[in-house]
Amino acid sequence: MTSDTLTDLERSDEDCVLRFADGAAFRVSYLSIRSRCQCAKCKPRQENQQRLIEFEEEVARLRVEKPRAEPVGRYGIRFDWPSGCSSGIHSFRHLRSVAEDLGSAL
Repeated sequence: MTSDTLTDLERSDEDCVLRFADGAAFRVSYLSIRSRCQCAKCKPRQENQQRLIEFEEEVARLRVEKPRAEPVGRYGIRFDWPSGCSSGIHSFRHLRSVAEDLGSAL
């Protein structure tokens, strides 16, 4: 098990707590995770700083809703967002990166 392996996902209405194999834990908002979606529709909108800012502003205008979450193999999670995108698979490594960049360490 690597340090990027997600061992627990605690979900609340507006955010979640991600716990990893090395003991690190982070509270991350759903909007932060959504703003870093890696699907074919969202990823191109993050290609440069200007497009990323526009995409983040668009995501910030969305109503915060708790997405459905389902495991994908032993490497990721697919979030099904009530207000749109549901095709992105968030690898544990990607979630760790989002958590470190945009979350709060616990």
